[in-house]
Amino acid sequence: MSKWKKAVCLLTVLLFVASLTAGCGGQKKAEPAGPQTIELKIGGGHPANGMTYTQAAVEFFQPEIAKRVAEKTNYRIKWTEAYGGTVAKLAEALGATQSGLLDVCVNSFAFEPAKLFLMNMNYYVPFASPDPVLVTKASRMVMDENKEVYDNLWKKYNQKFLGLGPTGSYELITTFPVNKFSDLKGHKIAAAGPNLTLLEGTGAIPVQSNLNEAYTAMQTGVYEGWIMWPDSSYRFKLHEVGKYYTIVGFGADAIQGISINLDVWNKLPKEVQDIFVQVGKEYEIKSAEMAKQYDINALEKMKQAGVKVTVLSDEEKAKWAAVIPDVPQMKAEEAEKQGYPGKKIWASYIKHLEEMGHKFPRKWEIK
Repeated sequence: MSKWKKAVCLLTVLLFVASLTAGCGGQKKAEPAGPQTIELKIGGGHPANGMTYTQAAVEFFQPEIAKRVAEKTNYRIKWTEAYGGTVAKLAEALGATQSGLLDVCVNSFAFEPAKLFLMNMNYYVPFASPDPVLVTKASRMVMDENKEVYDNLWKKYNQKFLGLGPTGSYELITTFPVNKFSDLKGHKIAAAGPNLTLLEGTGAIPVQSNLNEAYTAMQTGVYEGWIMWPDSSYRFKLHEVGKYYTIVGFGADAIQGISINLDVWNKLPKEVQDIFVQVGKEYEIKSAEMAKQYDINALEKMKQAGVKVTVLSDEEKAKWAAVIPDVPQMKAEEAEKQGYPGKKIWASYIKHLEEMGHKFPRKWEIK
């Protein structure tokens, strides 16, 4: 065999061996890409530790989403907190999330009474259940029954709704004793806007206010009381200036919660979206349970601080309920004029609470 033929044979053998080596893993495979980071700015008008619904967002919603996304996907969530009005104040948070200044909004609907009229529905059913868990469940049932209505409401403001966060039970803290509803006559009592109707017919002088000014206002006599649930009464130290706390039973309200900018939402991977939806549902229960327990704790702490806690009798509660306007009917009709199925929504909420065992001191019938 010639030298030339030997060389060709040797080259052929070498190429064959090389091909076998490559086929057996000799060629290094590409390393998989590392986790991608999704940065989200979350916040609202209330401080992170100012309300149970914001506290539940910080202590449960945020870390639980970050944990599950890291465990189940190839993504990581990086939260940037913007609570306490650092990006948007209470009345600005909806708009800030709509425009994208906030990615995720944790806020109170009470400061958007016109735009989020339906989300404030609880306010307009006086003397509802004092149990935040029952109120949240009933509210969720109503939203699920009218899913398209509520989805479209939030789409209007470029957002997807993720979860409700209730208040505690609205009661009454004052600088003077209240044993019957007539004791309010001539006294100036503060409340958030939607709650002012609770004072109509009582002889009290209603004053629109907010918790940021409540302590000083009560201390200086600008007004003599607040319609407020126990936990926030204690957190904002109102018990230092109002030594009388009356359990009236106005009810808890699921009028707070979490939403996400729709543009941000649509860019999230499907597996991440699924986690947000699931944790949002769990947040509702978590925040409701926290609100209930924190009210219990706050009442005990106020008692220890020298506050006199009394319970208004069923007879006095019925008298109080009888003199205020028929708010549920009025607001259901108002919702109808805005194009919403208002009567269906209000009637459904009342029905669900009654089916769960709540007894209203006055029968609210939607006609």
